[in-house]
Amino acid sequence: MKSSNRNDGWLTGRLYFNREDKRVIIKRPQSGFGYTMNLGNKWTWIFNAIVVIIVIILVSVF
Repeated sequence: MKSSNRNDGWLTGRLYFNREDKRVIIKRPQSGFGYTMNLGNKWTWIFNAIVVIIVIILVSVF
């Protein structure tokens, strides 16, 4: 069953995990400003893994 309410998935008001929501970047409704990533989207994890790999490479080179 699909959830029609996109507010479903907020954990502690800061983390967002909703596999049914295809967005990667989500605006935080509680704070009025700021964004977070949908931890239920596989592209979020792929993006974070790439960033971590780049940081590790840069730290080991310099």
